[in-house]
Amino acid sequence: MLLLGERPEYVDQLSERLRKLSQRLFEDLPHGKAVTLSATDDLYALESSENLYLVVNGSASGHSENRLCVYYEPYDLIGLTQCYQLKSLRISIDDNTEVIQHNADTLLRYVNETKQRQAIWNSYLLTLISLFQDGFARNHVQISQPHTGFMSFTEGQTIISQGDDAHEVFTILNGAADVFVDGTKVGEIQSDEIFGAMAVFTGDKRSATVIAQKNCTVLAVPREDFISLIQSHPQTTMTLIDNMARRIGKLNNLLADQEK
Repeated sequence: MLLLGERPEYVDQLSERLRKLSQRLFEDLPHGKAVTLSATDDLYALESSENLYLVVNGSASGHSENRLCVYYEPYDLIGLTQCYQLKSLRISIDDNTEVIQHNADTLLRYVNETKQRQAIWNSYLLTLISLFQDGFARNHVQISQPHTGFMSFTEGQTIISQGDDAHEVFTILNGAADVFVDGTKVGEIQSDEIFGAMAVFTGDKRSATVIAQKNCTVLAVPREDFISLIQSHPQTTMTLIDNMARRIGKLNNLLADQEK
């Protein structure tokens, strides 16, 4: 079994362990039906979930929605979650693939007939779980990282626009920015200030436009990561409250000046 992405050495060791366990476990399995599977985008849309497939030769892959996650290699068993009616990867066949087809009930009875097979089967399942667990953890980091990043803006460039959807919270690391509502300047954002949080929490559209007052560097943090941050670092919450209090104070002063 080959999980996609960069893999540390221990992952290849787990894959090799899985292959050896499969060889030991199924070497005495009564011979099933040799089948050549034709190319398809969804194997189990065509085949019964009562069938399990032991890969002999060819190419099969597993997809989560439209994302390719895993390639199946010789001695890999396909369809285990399908036979238990669990949420499963979509199995595609890229080309004619040689497999041994087994009835799920027959195979599961076989692996539980002796204590030795049960022990190997348990090791097989634990190794399989470890592989997918590791793959999920590494893939989750890869997916999350690109959403959090540093962005550079030149003087006069728009950082966020009034009316846009809100998905990130921002912090100016250096530089400064002006805040406009309906074209009227209502405030400024200085270095180390957090902004853009209100709309992220309320789910509303952005209530203001923020434009770089001068060249500045901004850190964008997705909503979920920002919530985790304030939960684990209370000081961030205090900084956010302080920023909002000062901004409300400035708006009050602005309104008072307009009334005068």
